[in-house]
Amino acid sequence: MSERILIADDLATNRIVLKVKLTVACYEVIQTDRCDDVAALARATRPDLIILGRGRGDCSLSTCRDLKADPVLGTIPIIMVSDQDDQRARLEAIMAGADDVFSKPLNEATLMAMVRNLIRARGADNEVMRRRDLSRDFGCAEAPALFARHARVALIAPDAETGILWRMHLATEIRHRIDIMTQSQALEDMGAPGPVPDAFVIASTLGEPSDGLRLVSELRSRQTTRHAVIVVQDCGESPSPSSMALDLGANAVLRPGFDARELALRLTRLLARKFEGDDLRKTFDTNLALALRDPLTGLHNRRFAQSYLNRLEREAQTRGQSFAIMVLDLDRFKAINDTFGHPVGDEVLVEVAKRLKDNLRDMDLLARYGGEEFLIALPGVTHQQAEAMAERLRRAVSDRPIAAGAMADGIAVTLSIGVVVSDDVSESAGSAQDLLQFADQALYRAKADGRNQVTFISDAA
Repeated sequence: MSERILIADDLATNRIVLKVKLTVACYEVIQTDRCDDVAALARATRPDLIILGRGRGDCSLSTCRDLKADPVLGTIPIIMVSDQDDQRARLEAIMAGADDVFSKPLNEATLMAMVRNLIRARGADNEVMRRRDLSRDFGCAEAPALFARHARVALIAPDAETGILWRMHLATEIRHRIDIMTQSQALEDMGAPGPVPDAFVIASTLGEPSDGLRLVSELRSRQTTRHAVIVVQDCGESPSPSSMALDLGANAVLRPGFDARELALRLTRLLARKFEGDDLRKTFDTNLALALRDPLTGLHNRRFAQSYLNRLEREAQTRGQSFAIMVLDLDRFKAINDTFGHPVGDEVLVEVAKRLKDNLRDMDLLARYGGEEFLIALPGVTHQQAEAMAERLRRAVSDRPIAAGAMADGIAVTLSIGVVVSDDVSESAGSAQDLLQFADQALYRAKADGRNQVTFISDAA
C-alpha cells in the first residue's frame, strides 16, 4: 500500500505542483484548500505525512500547533512550505512543531528526500510504539522518566576554529555536553568504552566535499550509533548536499550559515524523540525477557513457545518444509525433590536445560513448558533426523549423573521424550497445536512403556 500524504494549501497551483511530483513517486495524495479541515481530514484518512503550505491565509502555523497538540495526530510528521528562504519563517515553523521546512523555489530532489526521510522516521517510530504496546499486552508498563536527560553532542566541523565557534554559540542555547571531534575521532569513539555521542552535527564538507556524507553513512551503519541524532550543516556546496544527506540517514539538514538557535531547536526535539525510543526499546527488551523467559533456567517459557509454534506452522506451510515437536519430561522428578529437597531439584533442572541446549542447533526452540517438562521445536527436519536428535538428547541427560547438592557421585536423571514430525501426520491434523497434543500422547506412551526412552506418535497411535 502506498504511503498517504495530505497537502493543505489554499493556492490551487501550489497543491497541483506538489500533487504531480508526489503522485509520480507513487504516493497517495489527499488535498484540501482549508486549514480548518486539516485535523478532521487527517483523522479520517490517517496520512503518513502532512504538507502545510503558507498560501494566502497563512494559517499553517496555528494549524501545525493544533495538530502537534492533538494526542492522536501529534505523531504525524509535518513539512511546512515557506514561500521564501527566510530564517525567521523557518524558526517560526519549527517552534510551531514542524518537523522540517521547505523553502521555495521548489527543488524536487530536496523535497522528495524530506518526504522519504520523515516517512521513514515515522515507520521507525511506529515500530517503537508497537514494542511499547506489546510490552503493555504482557502486563509490563514502562517506568516514567523522572529527570531531564543530558545528552552528549559531537560537533564535526571543517576545521578546529569553526568547531570552537559552533560550540561557543550552541552552548548559549542548550545545556548538553558539547564535544568537538574530527572525522577520525568520531569513528574511533564508537569503539571506545563508555557511551557514544547521542547526537552528531556534521559539516557537509570536511577534508573533501563528500567526507561529511560518508561519515553520515558510516554512523548510520554502525550498531552503536544507529539511533543517534545526525544533523548535517550545509557548507554551501553546489549542488546542495541536502537530498543525499537525508537519504543517507541524516535527521535534518541546516541551510548554509550556522544558526545556533535553529540547531538547538532541532536537537532538542530530535533528542527527546531519540531518548523516548531508547527507553522504549530498553524497556521492551527487559520486559520481554521477564515475560517470556523462565527465571530459573533462562529458557523461553510456555507463553513464548505457544507463539513460536504458531509462527513455525505458518513458515512451514509457506516454505513446504517439515518440522518436529518434542515434549520431554524428567522421570520421577518428584522423588528427587522429596529426597534431596527443592533447591537440589532446581539445580537438576538448570543442568538438564544446559545439556539440552548444548545439543541443539541455534535455530531450534527449547522452552521450559512446565515444572519438569520441556518443549523442543525443530524446523526443517525429517523423521530420521528427529529420531537421531531425540536419542542424542536422551543420552546427554542419562549417560552422566548430575552434580547437585552434596551428592559426591551426582544424581542419576533420565528423560522420557515424545516426538511428532509434521510429515508423519495427515494434513487435516497438521496444525502446531495438533502436533503438540500428539507429542504429549507419545510422551505418555514412553512413560507407560518404562521411561527413559523416545517414542514417536506413529508408535503411540
